Amino acid sequence: MHQFQSVKEALGYTPGVTVSSRGASNTYDFVIIRGFSSVGLSQNNYLDGLKLQGNFYNDAVIDPYMLERVELMRGPTSVLYGKSNPGGIISMVSKRPTTEPLKEIQFKMGTDNLFQTGFDFSDSLDDNGEFSYRLTGLARSTNEQQKSSESQRYAIAPSFTWRPDEKTNFTFLSYFQNEPETGYYGWLPKEGTVEPLPNGKRLPTDFNEGASNNTYSRNEKMVGYSFEHGFNDTFTVRQNLRFAEMKTAQKSVYGTGIAADGHTLNRGTIVDNERLQNFSVDTQLENKFATGDIDHTLLTGVDFMRMRNDINATFGSAPSIDLYDSYHPEYFAFGGAEPYQMNESKQTGLYVQDQAEWDKWVFTLGGRYDWSKQATTVRQNSTTPTEGYIERNDHQFTWRSGVNYVFDNGISPYFSYSQSFEPSAFDLWSTPRVSYKPSKGEQYEAGVKYVPKDMPVVVTGAVYQLTKTNNLTADPTNPLAQVPAGEIRARGVELEAKAALTANINMTASYTYTDAEYTKDTNLKGNTPEQVPEHMASLWGDYTFNDGPLSGLTLGTGGRFIGSSYGDPANSFKVGSAAVMDAVVKYDLARFGMAGSSIAVNVNNLLDREYVASCFQTYGCFWGAERQVVATATFRF
Repeated sequence: MHQFQSVKEALGYTPGVTVSSRGASNTYDFVIIRGFSSVGLSQNNYLDGLKLQGNFYNDAVIDPYMLERVELMRGPTSVLYGKSNPGGIISMVSKRPTTEPLKEIQFKMGTDNLFQTGFDFSDSLDDNGEFSYRLTGLARSTNEQQKSSESQRYAIAPSFTWRPDEKTNFTFLSYFQNEPETGYYGWLPKEGTVEPLPNGKRLPTDFNEGASNNTYSRNEKMVGYSFEHGFNDTFTVRQNLRFAEMKTAQKSVYGTGIAADGHTLNRGTIVDNERLQNFSVDTQLENKFATGDIDHTLLTGVDFMRMRNDINATFGSAPSIDLYDSYHPEYFAFGGAEPYQMNESKQTGLYVQDQAEWDKWVFTLGGRYDWSKQATTVRQNSTTPTEGYIERNDHQFTWRSGVNYVFDNGISPYFSYSQSFEPSAFDLWSTPRVSYKPSKGEQYEAGVKYVPKDMPVVVTGAVYQLTKTNNLTADPTNPLAQVPAGEIRARGVELEAKAALTANINMTASYTYTDAEYTKDTNLKGNTPEQVPEHMASLWGDYTFNDGPLSGLTLGTGGRFIGSSYGDPANSFKVGSAAVMDAVVKYDLARFGMAGSSIAVNVNNLLDREYVASCFQTYGCFWGAERQVVATATFRF
């Protein structure tokens, strides 16, 4: 029903996740899950079961049109996925070849001069469906909300499936994406956004503090496969493999903070060129068997991933600007990028998990052992006077367990325990350079799921306590250094209901409560992590006319509430709450003999609410997205 420009937008009505941590920017799919950010090393985005392994400014983004589905997995997932953020992961699944013919062309037009064309073709290549293909692609161009900023994206994803028999499936997967411009990726100070400037005014929501020739490009190439073979009714082997190369280049002027007068914005610069290569493979054996009255599904597997990112970067300063003036981005003479760093990582993991079913009970127990390596080569340049190399090798055991009971009436209560671990960044500027032990996550969760057999209703509820230990905090003996002695605890409640109330009416509702706190920290103990609202809620409903002169017409509307949050780790200021409404009008063209075709108009931020989406520091705040109107025509033939 909704039309999304990014993967994170697809999760906007999902409990437990904050999708607006970067405001209107869609340069990256950064989210906050259960109070824990997914920026940088912690960007936990997975495609077809394998991590997208980003680094520095070089993180892959997948267009939602190229995906079959997007799922949010909350809580620690290290037992099956290895090193990861404790909050959870985003799992994306690529579109796969079909044996039935599929021919789709899609056109989009919208505000900010949005133009997009997409196509999706799939079919069997022979009469018995042994060979099939799929070819999906798109081209998009749009202006960004901020002045002098735009984005373009061109993507294509050829895939091919071979099914020699009912028990064997081999699918070749590929994804190629070029973005000459990825859009705005700056930020603004709290002065002029959260708070008025000394003259009582605020900055406009299209304000761009950068240069007119800021540029930010990205290129992605991915090739791999998904393989499954069932030896018999007991044993099945699966393997996912992918090689990827990503390049990014940027020349950016950005804000670094407000001057003492309260209205002069200091600015910095970055010139950055990166080339990242990564490889991932996960091999899994499934064994289904029984011990007496207990049915088991036993998974054993091994996975391996490696990443290497070659970075040339230079940092500098740009002339400050007076926020009292009507500033329009001006040309800035950027220099070149210099050798900066070579970042490398490797991980090998062995895992096993048993899911046992006895009567109406389901028990899950799993464990994993990981070997992880992080390494950085520091190169000499004008801002890094000394070369050097630092590496750290870690090994970690993590485990999870769970139990749930399935009642005949559709109610399934459950309890689970899970762990995670994640390597920490190095301190490259101290002498000598310092490596830190990995952070760890631990979660207790209890909940219930209600799926009645005779009603199209799904209701879920969960309460949890999630703790991250070994979090980096200031060294009490040296204010310029850090030690892995901090702890962050998040306690929360998540509620969600989806229901087809009648043949015409669908409803979705969710509520999120998050109580996050620095429970151990040199300077921040008792504070709440930035960008984490205590309350969030959403409600969506749509009505479809199934007969009469309006047959095929769907009207939908909904709203999202984002509660107030702290704008920096010191909790020196708060970002106010916001409520945003969305709407859709869709018409199904099936009554005209065009099954699967439709025309639709989606409106995000229907009332054009002006709000600050979030802040991560006093100098880093983001305006929320303005009203966006997008018309979509989808034709299948």
